[in-house]
Formats: sequence, C-alpha cells, structure tokens
Amino acid sequence: MTAHTLKFSASLLICLAAMLAVISPAMARDIFVNPQAPVNGADGSKESPWKSLQSILDDDIVKAGDRVMLEGGDYGRLVIQNREMSEMTSVVVSDDQQATFENVEIKGSANWALTGFTVTSEGFREPDERYHVRIDKNSHHINIDSFTIYTVEDISDWSTDDWNEKALDGIFSEAEHADIRNNKIRNVNFGISTLGKHSIVARNEVKNFSGDGLRGLGDHSLFEENVVKNCYQVNSNHSDGFQSWSTGADGRPGTGVIKDVTFRRNLILNFEDFYQPYVCKLEGIGLFDGVYEDWTIENNIIAVDNWHGISVFGARNVRIKNNTVMDIDYFPPGPATITIISVSEGDPEDASLVANNVANEIKIEGEGVERFGNIEIDDLDDVFVDIDDGDLRLPEDSEAIDNGEPDPEMTVDYFGNPRPSGKGLDVGAVELQQ
Repeated sequence: MTAHTLKFSASLLICLAAMLAVISPAMARDIFVNPQAPVNGADGSKESPWKSLQSILDDDIVKAGDRVMLEGGDYGRLVIQNREMSEMTSVVVSDDQQATFENVEIKGSANWALTGFTVTSEGFREPDERYHVRIDKNSHHINIDSFTIYTVEDISDWSTDDWNEKALDGIFSEAEHADIRNNKIRNVNFGISTLGKHSIVARNEVKNFSGDGLRGLGDHSLFEENVVKNCYQVNSNHSDGFQSWSTGADGRPGTGVIKDVTFRRNLILNFEDFYQPYVCKLEGIGLFDGVYEDWTIENNIIAVDNWHGISVFGARNVRIKNNTVMDIDYFPPGPATITIISVSEGDPEDASLVANNVANEIKIEGEGVERFGNIEIDDLDDVFVDIDDGDLRLPEDSEAIDNGEPDPEMTVDYFGNPRPSGKGLDVGAVELQQ
C-alpha cells in the first residue's frame, strides 16, 4: 500500500468519524406524551402524542439520548426499571404544564434526567410505602431536577397522628452519582437522603418536615445552597437539619469512615413562626457516629433551639470555617454550639480546623485541632439584621465585621457575595458589603 493510499484511508476514517459524531446526536428524538390523548393511533409526535409514559418505557420505545416531553395531567405511579441507557436520557415536563405523579421509583437504571415533575401522595399512603421518590442502589447517574414534592398541600389542621400515618419522605437515593437539584419539598417526614457516593444535593428547599431535613452517607458528596426549615416534633425522633453517620462492613453505625464531603452555604432554620404547632428542638448538623475524614463545613447559617449547632464526633481533617451558629430563642435546650471531637491522635496530616465562626459556644476535644478567629456571641441582633423577618444580612455595627483572620481560600459568603469586602474578613457566614 502506497503512502498516498494510507493518507487517503486515514482521511476517510476521520471524515466518517466526524459524520458519525454529527449523526449520533441527531438520531435522538423528542417524544411527546399526553395523558389526555386518544388510546389509538399515536406515533409520539407533538400532534399525535403517546398516552402513557409508563407504557412507552415498558415497551422500550424510549432509546438512549431521547427526550420525552410531558404535557400536563395525572400520570399515576412511575417505575423506571432495568433501563441502563448509554447516554443521558431525559423526561421533561413541558413549559407551563403540571405533570403529577403519585410516586416515582427508579430501579437498576442509569443515565436518566427527570425534570419538573410534581409528586404527591395526596395523603394516601400505601402499606409499607415510605418515599415519594426512590432511587435504588443498583442505579447510577440519575438527575432529579426542579421537582415539587409534598404529601398534602396544607398541613395546618394536621394532628400528630396525621403526621405519623400520612407523611412520606421526599427523595431517598442509594445510587452513586445522584444529582438532586432545585427541588421544592414540603410537608414530609424526611426531606432528602443520599446514601451513594458522589451525590450532589444543591439548591433544594425542604420545608415542614418531621424527620431529618437532609441526610448524607456517601463519600465524595456535595451539599450546597439548600434551605431546610420548620421542623415538627410528632414522635420520638430527634430531628437534624443535616445528619450523617458512618457504617463499617458489618453495617453497624460508627464503625466506618465517611470521606470527602462538602457542606457549604446552606440555611438550617428551626422555625419561621414562633407559634408553629409541634415545633421541634432541631439539631443543626449532627455528625455523631464517625469517623468523618476530609470534610469541609463552611459558610452555613444555622439557627436552632438546641446545643447541637454543628457537632462532629470523630473528626479527622475536618475544616469548619465561617459558619454562623445561633440559638434561635434563648430558651433551653442550648446554647447552639460548635463541638468537634478529634480522633487525629496528633498526626499533622489529620489535623482539623475551626476558624472564623460565630457561635454561642465553641467546644473542642482531642488533639490536633487548630482554632483561630472565632467569636462567641449571644445576641441574635448582633448577627442578623432581622431574623424574624428573614433578613439574614450582617448588621453594620456587628462585632463580627473585619474581625476574622485572613483566609485566601474564603472568597465568597453565604449569599455568594465577594469576601473580604472591608478592611478584613468578617467572622461568620455573611460578609457585610462595604
């Protein structure tokens, strides 16, 4: 074969590869579903949509890379089972439509992105059912985005029996690489729980809950810009805004290590209404049965009626920086405290850091914890402009202003504003913009 022929063959292969790269995405389709459509004669076009989402999934009509567009209506219960797609495949609610599901379950599936669903049990709970949305451990790379999830619309007349008998959890995921963003979850038992590694939980709101707001048990995970508020005490559960615990090979709590988790720019608020019924004594961040290794907890605002503001029991290279941790009502239990129990045993590589935080109290136990720039403050008015009205900015006369130690890694505050803004870094989660 001549050099000229080799060059021609190589050029042909490059052209074919380029053509395939263009053709492959073009083969992905938009498939339309409308539960109001006629049963017969559909082809999945916008003009002739399929009637049942569950049916076209079960019949393998949806292929890898497709986008399924949902019109408004009731879709009942959805199960995506044994559908491992080779590329991300989407199910999206059309603009200005409400597609309502009773329950969503994903089992043994991969590369699915679900967007815009409304999921509600409407207070009717099947026997042994616990979750509105569940993703099992045999699934991976699942995105849940912009869902609205609630047990019922209105809980104002709920008794403790109603809470215990009707409230389901919001989202429960055992999958690795679960991406859970921009969801609004209310009137539930537990909010969002992730057990799989590489989970992302970002920009969600969990409002009115009786269990824990957030749970995270997987390594290499991120919890960012979430809002957790309004906890209800309706049983013996001790509720946490965020809770984690480690497990070993035998499954017992406190016998393993959870590594590389970042928890930043979240708000945990015990209650908005001082007269809320069944108000709980919410624990802020509860990391009790550790070891917790290579964690970062920074720029969070935590206002709770409990001494567990941020509690890390079993810390190894844990960095707690620029958090604001306050008791919300001045009554027992409390005061809200940052507590860290180190298990570094003096190894410099395992040393932890508690820096530039505002809290009612700060307690450190064990060796190898560096501590600087923290301020203990009792008065909410020295930390928030008006927490009762939801104004979480730093007052202009706060003791926290410019009193932090320099930290080149800390470039934004809770709100995403640049820091430092004045002569120095402000202590706590919020930087006064000067």
